[in-house]
Amino acid sequence: MILAEKKAQPLHMLRLSFGERNRKDCILQGIRILKITEEKHIFSQNEIRKMEAILYAFALKFFRGMNLATIKEEIAMTELGQMIWDDALAQGLAEGQAQGLAKGLAQGQAQGQQQASERYSKLILILDKEKKNDLIIKVASDPDFREELYRKYGI
Repeated sequence: MILAEKKAQPLHMLRLSFGERNRKDCILQGIRILKITEEKHIFSQNEIRKMEAILYAFALKFFRGMNLATIKEEIAMTELGQMIWDDALAQGLAEGQAQGLAKGLAQGQAQGQQQASERYSKLILILDKEKKNDLIIKVASDPDFREELYRKYGI
């Protein structure tokens, strides 16, 4: 018997024409056969992933609801399922981090603006109380001078 024929024997049992069996059972049987061939190292990992992907594509084409959920459960127990899960998890984490970072940045900017406004207001009130109104205009127009006065007054 030729090696290729020997390798293909388990999958030969799966009829994708869906003649005698219903589609769901055929796809589930195909996934289970691929698990067995993986354990016995009959096909390469790459070939098995490709065949699992084809079966999953069939499932997406033919099913919705509970039937699709059953097939997803079976696929989830394969290495392809783990890869899909890992990819989805990584994508979800990246999106969550990006959203959290954007939200944190926006909150930080808002808080920083409020603190800067309060700091500026304190300086203006101090200068007004000390009757140094001429410095108020300079503070408004000269950021370096303003920083110098912040340090001087401990603001």
